[in-house]
Amino acid sequence: MRNIRKILFLFCWFIPAFESLSAGTALDSLLVELDKTIARDSVYITLKEKRIQDLKSALPHTFDKDDQFQLYKKIFNEYEAFICDSAYSYSQLSLHLAEKTENVFWQNESKLQLSSILTISGMYSEAVGMLSSIKKSELTEEQIVSYYTRYYHAYAEWGEFAEYEYSDNYKQLGKIYQDSVLLVLHPNSFEYTIEYAWKYINMRDYKKAETLLLSFLPKVEENTRDYSIITSIIGILYWYLNDMEKHNTYLAMSAISDIRASVMENTSLRSLANLLYNKGEIDRANNYIKKSLKDANFYNARLRSIQISRLYPFIENAYQLEQEHQQKKLRIALTVISILSALLIFMIIYVIRQNKNLSKSRQQTFDMNEKLQANNKALTEANRIKEEYLGRFLNLCSIYIKKMENHQRDLNKKAKEGNMNELFGMLKSYTFIDDEFNEFYQNFDTAFLNIFPDFVNQFNALLLDEEKVIPKQGEKLTTELRIFALIRLGITDSLQISKFLRYSITTIYNYRSKYRNKAIVSRDEFENEVMKISSF
Repeated sequence: MRNIRKILFLFCWFIPAFESLSAGTALDSLLVELDKTIARDSVYITLKEKRIQDLKSALPHTFDKDDQFQLYKKIFNEYEAFICDSAYSYSQLSLHLAEKTENVFWQNESKLQLSSILTISGMYSEAVGMLSSIKKSELTEEQIVSYYTRYYHAYAEWGEFAEYEYSDNYKQLGKIYQDSVLLVLHPNSFEYTIEYAWKYINMRDYKKAETLLLSFLPKVEENTRDYSIITSIIGILYWYLNDMEKHNTYLAMSAISDIRASVMENTSLRSLANLLYNKGEIDRANNYIKKSLKDANFYNARLRSIQISRLYPFIENAYQLEQEHQQKKLRIALTVISILSALLIFMIIYVIRQNKNLSKSRQQTFDMNEKLQANNKALTEANRIKEEYLGRFLNLCSIYIKKMENHQRDLNKKAKEGNMNELFGMLKSYTFIDDEFNEFYQNFDTAFLNIFPDFVNQFNALLLDEEKVIPKQGEKLTTELRIFALIRLGITDSLQISKFLRYSITTIYNYRSKYRNKAIVSRDEFENEVMKISSF
């Protein structure tokens, strides 16, 4: 009987431990999946951009106003959580079309879109002003829901952003519009589920909120913005319930969905970065907060970038301290190893004098390895540059040889056919050479920006605001930027630069002098600062 009690006791003790281990494993698997998803984010962005481009391509061939408006709306929906400025532009186009055709329904629809983007951008007063310009009596039943929802979100976020007594005033206005939204929502709809879940959470009726959200979740398609929203709210709910394991799990699910749906207007990854930072998982937290900041900058809503920037320095500083700590431990380990190695060599020399010369050679090799390690660290960036340009320009040489063969074949053909006028015309023409140089510069620009992706922004940061260099649409680097790109690569001789870019040496001198005068730093330090522009 006593043995049975012991077995039951051990069984009961292991069940919670096993459940905790399983939950931890599930979260760990999700975080690994999130890491892989972040690594593939460019794939999802490419797919998103293709969908948008397909819609845009249809616009020039769409002459029916109704079809045109619907296309604007679809493009806005694609951009709404992807690129803020583009979403705003297409909602403006929708409004202009609506006003031109005097279509009241379209006008209201466009204003509702604009108010949403203005709220996301932190322009709360403008968002409310846009909503105030709408006559509620002219709205359809569906638009009424959107109308109240936009008001609610504008005032609720305004309340979070404002300070002093103004915050409570805006939050109270948001509460009034939330109550209005709840009265007009259709039961079993996504919006009904979300708004009532927030209501229950605010009322601290967490059980009702949990039941409502979890019962509706299977109806929502994964890897969509709606799925990101509902899993994010479930994660927040479990924070209130103090179930941090589920809180983190649903935030990870939401973050994965955001990336796969190319939702740049997101919060889950930022929240997850903060949680992991507080848990001491600095590497992951640093990776996630950088991705969040990258998304916010891509989305281009200033408020989101500011919100993330408040957290970013803390995580980045912790990450740097962690790296310094690891480097310190490594240095100590290397020191200990060095001391032990020296003692070992001493013992070998003392015990076996015959191996004295061999021991000296080993010591010299050891010292040389240390120097090589130091040199390798200094050459890391140079190797990256060489690898990028070597691969690209070997391929370019192969292409050029093929083109020269084709060009020679064309010349031979004209000669054989006796078309001497065309032959002389082709020989005199510089079009072929100019085209090849243009393609050469394009390849140079692409390779350089692969190594220094933020070069243009960092270069402009060294200049006065009114003197910044902005490449034209479709252009990667301007002539000025190429000059300083070559300087960044270590080619500082103006003669070499002039030969590379096919400009006179005087022109190169003038450009360099011109931008020294436009710099916010000392003239003499400007090019040194250019050399400090970071890669990757």
